[in-house]
Amino acid sequence: MNISRSKLSVAVSLALAVGYAGGALAQEGAGPDEDRITEIVVTSPFQESAEETAMPVGILAGDALREQIGNSLGDTLKNEIGVASASFGTGVGLPVIRGQSTNRVKVLENGVGTTDVSTASPDHANALNVELAERLEVIRGPSTLLYGGNAIGGVVNVIDNRIPESLPEETGFVVQQSRNTVNSQDETLIRIDGAAGNVAFHLDAFRSRNDNVEIGGYAMDEEAIEALEELLHEHLEEEHHDDHDDDHDDHDDHEDEGVENTFGYIGNSDAESNGGSFGFSFVGDNGFFGVSVSEVEKNYGLPLGVHAHEHGHGEEEHEDEHEDHDDDHDDHEDEHGHGGEAVEFVRLDMERSRYDFKGEYRFDNGFFESVRASVGVTDYVHHEIEFFEDGDRHVGTSYNSEGNEGRITLTHAPLGNWTGVWGMQFADTVFSAIGEEAFIPQSDLNSIGLFAVERFDAGNWSGEVGIHLEDSSVDPNGRCEHSSNATSLSGMVLYDVGNDANLLFGAARSQRAPAVEELYSNVSVDTCAVESDYEDLVFHAGTNSLDIGNPLLDSETSNNLEFGYRRYGGSFTGEFNAFYNQIDDFIYLDVSGEFEEQTLVRYLQQDARFTGIEGEVSFNVMEGEDSSLSLGVFGDMVNAEFDSGGYVPRIPASRVGAELRWSGDSWSVNLRATQVNEQEDVAELELPTDGYTLVSLYADYRFDVGGDSSLEVFLRGDNLLDEEIRNHASLLKNFAPEPGRGVMAGFRFEY
Repeated sequence: MNISRSKLSVAVSLALAVGYAGGALAQEGAGPDEDRITEIVVTSPFQESAEETAMPVGILAGDALREQIGNSLGDTLKNEIGVASASFGTGVGLPVIRGQSTNRVKVLENGVGTTDVSTASPDHANALNVELAERLEVIRGPSTLLYGGNAIGGVVNVIDNRIPESLPEETGFVVQQSRNTVNSQDETLIRIDGAAGNVAFHLDAFRSRNDNVEIGGYAMDEEAIEALEELLHEHLEEEHHDDHDDDHDDHDDHEDEGVENTFGYIGNSDAESNGGSFGFSFVGDNGFFGVSVSEVEKNYGLPLGVHAHEHGHGEEEHEDEHEDHDDDHDDHEDEHGHGGEAVEFVRLDMERSRYDFKGEYRFDNGFFESVRASVGVTDYVHHEIEFFEDGDRHVGTSYNSEGNEGRITLTHAPLGNWTGVWGMQFADTVFSAIGEEAFIPQSDLNSIGLFAVERFDAGNWSGEVGIHLEDSSVDPNGRCEHSSNATSLSGMVLYDVGNDANLLFGAARSQRAPAVEELYSNVSVDTCAVESDYEDLVFHAGTNSLDIGNPLLDSETSNNLEFGYRRYGGSFTGEFNAFYNQIDDFIYLDVSGEFEEQTLVRYLQQDARFTGIEGEVSFNVMEGEDSSLSLGVFGDMVNAEFDSGGYVPRIPASRVGAELRWSGDSWSVNLRATQVNEQEDVAELELPTDGYTLVSLYADYRFDVGGDSSLEVFLRGDNLLDEEIRNHASLLKNFAPEPGRGVMAGFRFEY
């Protein structure tokens, strides 16, 4: 393994920080993060506190969550150790956990999958409300197998009070308003929680609108784009694809489209979103049952430049060779009037309706202590709208996902030192992409899984063992149905070393079946083969690429080892984790070349290994009567290589940083600095990404305004050094940097 100097610096920093904390284990006193560490982990099968569960878990809740809220799920979680954001412009940010994302990170809403299409393409946003969440939980490591193959890399659970599980003592009301200077974003949210008799209810709503995002320089890194073009040309020459020599030669004849490289802002980065939910539940002595309905609408643009292409891929140059195809295309030109005209930019218009049902019943006696069930029914659609130079527009592709996903668990009574949870999860979804640029066929997606996890406690030792059996299928309504059976096993052990600290060791074997886009992008469901001529491939406007699937993909198999140390009480708190993850038949999206100025990307697979470390330590600097000061140190790094040689694409760079927290009874000030190192471990058709220093500041003050009411004013400064930040995990790093310097101010009224 090749360890770069920047990665070595992260490892040394973490080792010194954890060692320093370990040397002070005998010190007593309440640590600054003790309340956070002892929170109940809702995503745990046993609803345990963080120090009791045998899983690496990150929790964002309360004030800590409000400090970090961003425009996307990935942006909100990017400061958690082991987590990064795969941005696609500022409107999209998918969470990356230990170098893995999309189909390997399971995103849940209150324990049930989102049933959106965020994993189908990097330009698709998560269809959920981060703004109204009560807490976010990030589960890493072996225990993720309980949520199926798509959780092979991690789980993110977005938890709110949409369906109340208990009766609030009194009605609560929250309203919040904020404005951000980096994009003139105005955001408003309201929330009401109350009860009438034994019926609890919840109501919330939000609205957000922003202009183009400001940056400190040019949006497009033209030198990097030219260097990448040279790499692609060299790669094409080396490949010697005789069947497509003419096609590749045509690329040299294309001239610059003259796309504007905007200065000081990212073009087409304005966005708006709104939504809300209403839920209620009947709460009794032995449990509850509730229902909720929610709506989310988002409209966001994709950065300029990457989508500059001629509508129809330039078929006019191939009239003689593809006469039948051109006749069909001419009919389409007559219908829309855009034959050969350049697409100026693309926007996504998303709508999602969701109905949730959740309940729990606690038995008075018997073998089973309780039964718990959650079901989500989702109707999702988004349109990829192409805007042309003449001011006209039309929908290139519409993505639809309609289905339901659910989970049922039974908790049994203790048997000696053992307690356990048994359960079943299921999903039934109809996925479709409709339109002239629909490159994935309509498919029925089905899965059903059975799982069990048992926990034992014996003195200083405790642990969990689990098994998950899953049967899944992808039926594209043709002759290419793909079905698979997956078996996953895990085991974790905790050893209490005393002084509020423990050691963790875990191992797991997990399997994941390939997803519909990995199997069938630009694949004929009649012949089960990729189109033989590039000219016949269907273009994906959102990413300006020609995506090519592989119906012969095998299931991935992950063998994961984990070691951890946690200190959750006293003057020092923190955790340190090291992991090794060997993934056989790892599926990845590979940039393989260009055809007529559109990127060719293929879903390939080969064995890969992910290794890394992550850690954070916080300790008291000062403890006074009216205020306290604490210092935190954190960092993470991941190395991902193919067994045959070379690096896995788009792996986040290593980072290390520190945070200073100063707080009093009614105020707090937090200063955070993160050094993100240069990423030099790149795939064959990737360029290195420069490092940067990210400095942020958060401050708030709370006023009592009578009775049980309070008014909190807050101020947050992001990227205070106005650095040019190119995100290596993003496919668009050369076209759209992360936002420049911005200041957000707002207030929050609670009753």
